[in-house]
Amino acid sequence: MAEYSKRERAELRRLAAEVYEWELRGQLELLDKSFAEWRRGRMLSSELSDAIHQFHQHEARDIWSMYQTLKDPEIVARGIALGAISDDALSAELRDKIKPLSHHFREARKGAV
Repeated sequence: MAEYSKRERAELRRLAAEVYEWELRGQLELLDKSFAEWRRGRMLSSELSDAIHQFHQHEARDIWSMYQTLKDPEIVARGIALGAISDDALSAELRDKIKPLSHHFREARKGAV
């Protein structure tokens, strides 16, 4: 495991928060489509309520749980693999330290596809 300076740890925290927001935003955008359908009268209120419940019980919990389990370097590396952030968002020093982790998450993603 790489050692990180105080500045790098702060950068990792900031980037990890960006990745979390990116992933949660994606799931909320899907839920927002249900709200749009409801507003257009194409979905019953009970169906919207079910969609909200589904989001709360599954997607939101899964994301929250994952981000409580992973450490900031892992979150950032995973974010790079998912396309949430680019390698260029990292300082050169941090990019070199994260490279093996981001490679691991890219390979894991290829295997999952």
